[in-house]
Amino acid sequence: MPGFALLMLQAASAVTTDPNQLLLHPVPPEPCNRSGTDIVVCAKDQDAYRLHGSGPQVEPTMPTKAEWRLFGDTKMSAHAEERSVGGFSAPAAMVTVTVPF
Repeated sequence: MPGFALLMLQAASAVTTDPNQLLLHPVPPEPCNRSGTDIVVCAKDQDAYRLHGSGPQVEPTMPTKAEWRLFGDTKMSAHAEERSVGGFSAPAAMVTVTVPF
């Protein structure tokens, strides 16, 4: 109950009527300058809201294999394989439990 009251107080303090305060990053003003009798065409930047690349990515040569210990020497692994089904190959998810004797 106290947690709910704190959330309500936080929500009440976040309410504002100023539209510029609602934006996380205010939109900058248009860069083109309109003047007198000249016709100026202003276009929005195509890349303004796109995420920029993080550089070259490294592709793994082997599929990812997750393996963890359940208890003692018992291990469990999950991985993906290509299986032949009806004459064509299809991806398959595999879960393996290894129990030593």
